[in-house]
Amino acid sequence: MGKSDPSPKNSEAPQADSEPRIETRCSFFGFHPEWLQKFCVFPVFLTIVCANAFVQGMVVNGFTSISIQSLERRFALTSTESSIFAGSYDVAVGLTLIPIAFVANKVNKVRTMGWGMVLASLGVFLVVIPQFWSGYYEPGSPEGDTCVASRERVCTEKRTEDFAFPLLVLGQLLIGFGASPLFTFGYSTIDEFDSNQRTGRNMALYLGACTLGPAMAFPIGTALLKTWGDIGITEPNHWGITSDEDPRWYGAWWVGWLMSGFIFLITGIPLTMFPKKLRDTDNRKAKDELQPHADLMVDLSNDKWELFKLFKLFSTNPTCMCIIVFQTLESLLMNGFITYVPKLLENLFSITAGLAALTTGVIVIPMGLIGNLLGGKLGDMENNRVPGLLKWCIACMAINTLCAGCLLLPCEGTKIAGINEYYRNATIITGLDEDSGNGIFNRRLGPNLQCNRNCSCDRKMFNPVCDESTKTSYLSPCHAGCHVEDFENSTWSECACLDTSERVLTKGWCSGECPWVKYAFFVLFAVMALFTFATGPLIQNAALKVVAFEHRDAYICYSWMWMRFAGSIPGVLAMGKIIDTACVYWKSTCFDEQGSCSVYDSNKMRIYLFVMTILVKILCVVAAFSGRYFFKPGTGDDSLMGQVSVADAVSQLEDKEPEQLSSKKANDPSSRKSASQQPRTKKSKKSSRRELKSNKTQSTTPDGKKSKRSKRSSKA
Repeated sequence: MGKSDPSPKNSEAPQADSEPRIETRCSFFGFHPEWLQKFCVFPVFLTIVCANAFVQGMVVNGFTSISIQSLERRFALTSTESSIFAGSYDVAVGLTLIPIAFVANKVNKVRTMGWGMVLASLGVFLVVIPQFWSGYYEPGSPEGDTCVASRERVCTEKRTEDFAFPLLVLGQLLIGFGASPLFTFGYSTIDEFDSNQRTGRNMALYLGACTLGPAMAFPIGTALLKTWGDIGITEPNHWGITSDEDPRWYGAWWVGWLMSGFIFLITGIPLTMFPKKLRDTDNRKAKDELQPHADLMVDLSNDKWELFKLFKLFSTNPTCMCIIVFQTLESLLMNGFITYVPKLLENLFSITAGLAALTTGVIVIPMGLIGNLLGGKLGDMENNRVPGLLKWCIACMAINTLCAGCLLLPCEGTKIAGINEYYRNATIITGLDEDSGNGIFNRRLGPNLQCNRNCSCDRKMFNPVCDESTKTSYLSPCHAGCHVEDFENSTWSECACLDTSERVLTKGWCSGECPWVKYAFFVLFAVMALFTFATGPLIQNAALKVVAFEHRDAYICYSWMWMRFAGSIPGVLAMGKIIDTACVYWKSTCFDEQGSCSVYDSNKMRIYLFVMTILVKILCVVAAFSGRYFFKPGTGDDSLMGQVSVADAVSQLEDKEPEQLSSKKANDPSSRKSASQQPRTKKSKKSSRRELKSNKTQSTTPDGKKSKRSKRSSKA
């Protein structure tokens, strides 16, 4: 083909030959040392980009969810506010998607990912700042919580949330801005730099690294949550807190974040040294074939409205939108669960924050790794073709729908006197059994009872204690009417609200009475996590294969806009709102403001979560089935759109002249240039027809049906 080109084209050949050598060389601040060039290969690139995905997963899907409960206690946040904090990351990612799609073919994608990681490290450091600017944690007055006729309350709490919450949100926004290129350019560069035959394996490794991040975060976070948050500043004993089992305990959440900020710098800077194209890319992709949807084989090169025309094209294609709907629904549910799973386990089964984080890690992380590998293997079994990928997505979602029933397993939960359990030895005070305005201090709560009428209890007091003989918990020793405290053993006696004053109350909530339900829930939840993670490589692989080669970045950005603004952000906000709706006891601050929730209705929480989960899973099955039904595999004679060598497609994309599709006048030089290329185009078409005739099996769908030839309209 090169010999048939006109002389002006040949005159530019030396520049075309020299440019690849420059763009395939690693550099460090403008220097190109020879020893650095041996690292400019795909295995090294994949290792480093997976390391960045590992750290991103550790922060966003690990430390964020682990820290939610501690952040709520430390800065007096509601679950709705904590969901805004967690969702700020997705807002930032969504806002950057259109700019990223616009510059995708104009910038060095790998270096953009690297500098994004540097920006993310600054966001991590910003999240930690409120921990040190807001003084130390004060769960209340150090005065005892026993029953006394009168008490003087000294308000020592500070309004730390006034400036802490905005800083937390701003930090998450910076993390989102920095990490957004990693999960747009990351997918496309992995597919662009290696053979399509290995896409399933590479995606499994990449998503596996994302899962390994939380795998490291959960055990580290569990250990940190067992460490008092104000290290070296205060001691928990000063507040009567003896262990992490105390509901007022808050752990050293900030240590993991601080460590992650430095790791972001270590893993991000190496990405800034990579070129736009790796040395071994052409060899790896020499035998690849493209397989896009027939209706998506269009060329909009150098159209100034190209990006928005592509978005319109994606929006009107049923298969594209079905894949996007599937991804959006999954992100809606998955992001909400990932953020609040430790807190859900803590409140559904009355376990400590550290144990909830450890349990989450033990269940989710192994299932995530196995699921990602399973999804990659299933994709390879189908030769990474779209119909086969969507078929397995349907199967995985069907299994998940059945396993969602684990949320309905009955468990009574903790019985709390005055909340969901009547006092056993109490007389209702006449005239004081009305609602006090907040729905809690009614005829069953302590201050309205004769047994603790003179104890001066209020909402600022929260120190749960347990009556082991009846498995009934009380909000505090004061609410139980206890007069004597044993500081050494952390017990309380002579409690007027018990049916006998000889019994002793111990610190903390009473444990639940349904261990078999707990274990059954864990097993079914593990199966659901396994097949949820298995769909990750499958659906992402389908998204890369359904569009034309040069449109992948635009489609990824477009799908991620849907996933963020219609999925992740509403998902985490909805989950936070569901949890707040199930709250039955809100703590108060010294300023008579609503603080964080202390007690939840576990049964109401189960029902809400089940309804949300089952609806999402069913809709995912419908979306995957519809996408497979509407898919039309593309065959044709366009060198960039049909089943041809991807290496040739990449080369032609790089060599494409701006004048080919933008000429408007017949006497324009670009028009003459296009006319001179007509014989070569016809020759290419004839050879493509001969190849199509001799390879009929390649122009059939996986179901054995011949696909229609695509019609492509070209501009003169």
